[in-house]
Amino acid sequence: MNTSLYKTLVLNEWRLRSRRLSSLVILLAVVAVSWLMVLDPKSGMAMMVVGKQRIAYESQALAFATNLIASLLFGMAGFYLARGRTQEDLRCGTAAVLAATPVSNAQLLGTRWLGAFGFLLSLGTVLMLTVWVLQLVRGEGPLQPLPYLQMLVFGLAPGLMLCASLAVLADAWAPLMGKRGDALYWVFWMVQFAFIPATLGQGAVRLTGWQVFDINGMSPLLVGVSRLMDVNHISVGGSPFDATLPMLHMPAGLWSTELIALRLGSMALALLPLLPAVMFFHRYAPDRVKLRNPAGRWRVVQLLQWLLRPLLRPFTLALRLLLRASARLPGLPGRWLADVSLVLLSQPLLALVMGGGTVACAVAPTEVLPALLAATLCAWGMAVADVSSRDLQSGTWALASAVPGGAWERGWRQALAALGLGLLLALPALLRISTVQALACVAGLLFLSAGATLLGRLTQGSRTFLALFLFALYLNLQKTGVAALDLLGVDGAANAVSVAGYALAGGLGLAALLAWPRLRRT
Repeated sequence: MNTSLYKTLVLNEWRLRSRRLSSLVILLAVVAVSWLMVLDPKSGMAMMVVGKQRIAYESQALAFATNLIASLLFGMAGFYLARGRTQEDLRCGTAAVLAATPVSNAQLLGTRWLGAFGFLLSLGTVLMLTVWVLQLVRGEGPLQPLPYLQMLVFGLAPGLMLCASLAVLADAWAPLMGKRGDALYWVFWMVQFAFIPATLGQGAVRLTGWQVFDINGMSPLLVGVSRLMDVNHISVGGSPFDATLPMLHMPAGLWSTELIALRLGSMALALLPLLPAVMFFHRYAPDRVKLRNPAGRWRVVQLLQWLLRPLLRPFTLALRLLLRASARLPGLPGRWLADVSLVLLSQPLLALVMGGGTVACAVAPTEVLPALLAATLCAWGMAVADVSSRDLQSGTWALASAVPGGAWERGWRQALAALGLGLLLALPALLRISTVQALACVAGLLFLSAGATLLGRLTQGSRTFLALFLFALYLNLQKTGVAALDLLGVDGAANAVSVAGYALAGGLGLAALLAWPRLRRT
């Protein structure tokens, strides 16, 4: 392959991913979380605290902290942003053309990897530029670009390389296509946290060769900063501090030869998934790969459904009776009940988990109630992620728009169905927690219901909402103490301002859904 053709293919891969609306949504989410985590010291909380002393918001500290946040979110969402090219080729009819192109598997997948990595690195660069603006607005000391560039290249880039490699592997190997690859990557992303030190307060902190496997870099970077500042514990992400104590300054010199060698080794490891991708590339063979059926299920899910038949049979029967009742209920209430029934019937395993979680929230001790509520609403979020995109993926949007209520009602009714289901599931817990926590949960459910419907309609898929929802839930469970991050009230940090903010955002989302059909016609 000549250089100009190779360059054209790489740029084409970059452009195809850059034009997705989901890319802009994820980028805005990363920027918003990064800005939220850089807390105003006047609030008594700071982004980085050692003991009771806060670290000044200078270039070195801001680059380090925002890199950790970006590594978390890009580490999860980057995979979902980079993958999906095989399904696009099959859907657009270009798969046969690519299969017949006189280009080797390694060259074709190489262009896809470069395009995906370049795209993710572009998002990281935009984030870096927005943090520069953040330092000019809220920072202390002059802006120094070098620490940010070092974090981008050695801190963030290895994780982005791994996301691109795994995305290429998931698209190239038929068994990992579809929801199977999505689920396995989610498990892989969670397992990576085993490399983060449980605490930096026990014993001496040091870099080890094993940390080369922490490709996202959280563990070696935390150890590197601890050694640089000669401390055993650093709190990153929002902690109280004593304003009477002097500020600390993070010195330069983080990137020692040892740390750079570890990160270069992580870059090399991040490329390893490309080897099985080339070996097992399906090359769009019709007997090995086909356009994904939105109604299709993973075999493991089918096996679980078969094993749980004694439980699912009466449960499914009750849902069918509920669907029949919706047909007899006139007007909007009947159509709303039908939407709720459809969500539950389409995913019976999640419906069973949600039902069990609701019962547990009613009888469990108060101290475990936040965790049970979070688990129940996690299943709810996974169930409603495709509440609006299901019509588009199944090709039934025109049919659904022709029934009573039409397209105008369809959008906001789906959001209300998701909200109503969430409120029903959370009701036992809402009656047992504090008023502020209950209001925070209701406002969060309103915000998430509108967000799931809007993002599904805009991106024509569920991955964008699912990635953002799971990351938001992860932050909520970390007990950060930041009210704006207590989306569902399980942290206990929510206040009147955060509740009002999420309620307002959810209301604006519903208003956008109301105006959507009219805007589409103009």
